[in-house]
Amino acid sequence: MEEKILEVFRWSHIVSGFLALFVAPIAMAVRKGGDAHRLWGKVFFYAMACVAITAVVMGIWLNKMFLAMMAVLSFHMAASGYRSLYHKRLHAGQRPGTMDLVLQGTAGVVNGGLFIWGFVNIMLGNRGSATTLFIVFGLIGSLMVWRNLQRFYKHHHEKHEWLYAHMSGFLGGYIATVSAFSAVNMEFIKPVWLQWLWPSIIGIPIIYWWTRRYRKRLGRGKRVRDLVEVRIP
Repeated sequence: MEEKILEVFRWSHIVSGFLALFVAPIAMAVRKGGDAHRLWGKVFFYAMACVAITAVVMGIWLNKMFLAMMAVLSFHMAASGYRSLYHKRLHAGQRPGTMDLVLQGTAGVVNGGLFIWGFVNIMLGNRGSATTLFIVFGLIGSLMVWRNLQRFYKHHHEKHEWLYAHMSGFLGGYIATVSAFSAVNMEFIKPVWLQWLWPSIIGIPIIYWWTRRYRKRLGRGKRVRDLVEVRIP
């Protein structure tokens, strides 16, 4: 019976992972903020939620805590990008909700745990691929948490920073999805840590370039409505 239940979780994880992998590019390609973008963005978000839930359950069940912690890291990015759509008035004094604080707090504990785990292994002389992954992903996740908390509580806000956070969060979540796909299906890539990290090596500069491009265009007098369809919840 337990094996059948585990098989259901495993296939739910696989199907939702493939769904997230293939619908995200559709959301990127269509008009930002339009009906199609919102539809496929929601499909991606809920697929990522299913990936995270099934991964956490299987990680705990099979005593593979790295799987569970990576699931929290990837979902944190996608969820932060989703929640940023409800933060369009931070520049006008809006405060984060309880859901935002729970999300960032949970991710902070998990990502901090990954980093500390990796650091302790280095101190013990264990310098394999797993240690590298713990440190790199723990550091990336912790920086994401710090940036989100800073965005909530800093004194001076950019009016459109919700847009940059949305782009960074969803693209970061997609990078995590590609990383998991690569680790499972691209064993020909060596060393092992590169199977996990090549999407980040390529994707993080793209996120930086894309958000910087939007920031420049808005700084030159473009209205955000000229670039994306905006709806205030």
